[in-house]
Amino acid sequence: MPVIHRIFLLAISLSLILTAAQKCPDHYSPRWFEESSDELNLIIEEYFLDRNISFPPHQEEMMKLGLKKRGHTHIELPDATIHYGELAFPVRTGLWRYDMTSAQINTTHLLVKEPTKLSEIEAINTYNDLLGAYWGDYDVTGYQMTLLVEDSRIRYKDRYFELNVKIYGLKSDATGLPTTYADITFRDYTRQVKAFIQCEEHQ
Repeated sequence: MPVIHRIFLLAISLSLILTAAQKCPDHYSPRWFEESSDELNLIIEEYFLDRNISFPPHQEEMMKLGLKKRGHTHIELPDATIHYGELAFPVRTGLWRYDMTSAQINTTHLLVKEPTKLSEIEAINTYNDLLGAYWGDYDVTGYQMTLLVEDSRIRYKDRYFELNVKIYGLKSDATGLPTTYADITFRDYTRQVKAFIQCEEHQ
């Protein structure tokens, strides 16, 4: 094969590689995130903004609330969980845990306590009412209820995140908890979405 032809093919291959590398990750496109509900906005205001905490918060803000380092991956309020055998369940209400999932992704945990033990149907109805009807189904084990669809993608102003809810202490479950708790988690994808927007602008 002539040298010029080889160089030409090499140039095409390099061009294809660079094009693939520069393709914007559609997984983080803003179009996959729906606008936050009025109900969820009230929760964000009550537990974050009205208390002068950013949404989603920074690690430094969470540590000022009393959360302590628990290894390299998360910080947590002291005595935030109660143990039943090998299982642990959160019982410290409010902002109780902050996970450093990666250098770009953080997850904030907000624990809500109910005055009584709820049934499965009462629980999904309660949190659809509280947060804005994001869930149509749930998965339940003897110890935990997860509202489905998981990873509801939501936009609040210029912040992008996934919302999940896990519920403990339902009627007739095996947790031993005296009442029902809901762990509401906010996984922040704002950096990834903004990087996608910038990528699109430079295409």
